[in-house]
Amino acid sequence: ERLKEDPNYVPTLEDKIEAERQKKLAELKASGNKGTPVTEATFKEWQERKRKRKEAEAKKLVEQEMKKKKGGKGLSVLSGRELYNYKKDLFKDQDDGGEDVTIDDVAEKVDASLFLEGDDDLDDIGDD
Repeated sequence: ERLKEDPNYVPTLEDKIEAERQKKLAELKASGNKGTPVTEATFKEWQERKRKRKEAEAKKLVEQEMKKKKGGKGLSVLSGRELYNYKKDLFKDQDDGGEDVTIDDVAEKVDASLFLEGDDDLDDIGDD
């Protein structure tokens, strides 16, 4: 409030947002509403409802695309996260069932003939 009295004061977006927030807080206090109390149980219920709603939306979107002529875009209408949540079995970790690769295993496969023999040093190439 004191800033507004300053002749050089220029209101910013943050000032407007803060004024709106203060106004809403005053309205809430005047009405006596305290809002919805959030407990772990109510949060879990909300989270589950949200997850089911998103799954239903993704399924509906894919079905609409598949009904189009020539199959539409199919699953490509979903983002990566949506696709993962829609059909998790499409994604498999490469670490599962794979063998551990060590540096020695890689070194055995490197073709030694690609390297210079002896103590050749390439540091002096740019020196003229």
